[in-house]
Amino acid sequence: MQFGPDKWNERYSSKEYVYGKEPNQFLIQNYAKIPKGTVLCVADGEGRNSVFLAKQGYTVTAIDFSQQAIEKTKQLANEHGVTVNTVCADLLDHDFGVNKFSGIISIYAHFSSQNIIHLHAKYYAALQTDGVFLMEAFAKEQLPLDSGGPKNIDLLYSIDNIEKSFPAGEIQLLKKDVVYLHEGDLHDGKAVVVRAVVRKS
Repeated sequence: MQFGPDKWNERYSSKEYVYGKEPNQFLIQNYAKIPKGTVLCVADGEGRNSVFLAKQGYTVTAIDFSQQAIEKTKQLANEHGVTVNTVCADLLDHDFGVNKFSGIISIYAHFSSQNIIHLHAKYYAALQTDGVFLMEAFAKEQLPLDSGGPKNIDLLYSIDNIEKSFPAGEIQLLKKDVVYLHEGDLHDGKAVVVRAVVRKS
């Protein structure tokens, strides 16, 4: 992860939603692949994606290690008249359980390649059979661009990162895309991303 919780608490302390209130476009396009049930949104920030899924009828838990992010998630859920369960915890240390979730959503959660392997193994174990892992993250080619993401190439993703971290399961989609982001002030402009949809077999 690029920063510790204090830095993210500072980032999320403004009244503005720094990544906007609208859900991620890749999630909008692919959420229907997730079986209806209980969904986990990891490193969910201010709640734009978890609130969207709750509005689609999923039972949603959002986890983030910033308490400020958790508070803004609750606020956004209240604005939309939905319920999102929230957990303030570090993903690397958290026990996600086994066979619990029909979907796990990871949007712009950036970790080192070693931590990716560790986390994705935990996510896979936590998915139910036929459950779906859906992710979008900045690619290594994002490094020179100023539209968002960490300025540390070790925290940026490649297709190889995903293939190696999911040795089991069906990779339904795995690609690198050039996109144009309009997600608040901090994700704006041309970007290079890695996108994946993995179903647990």
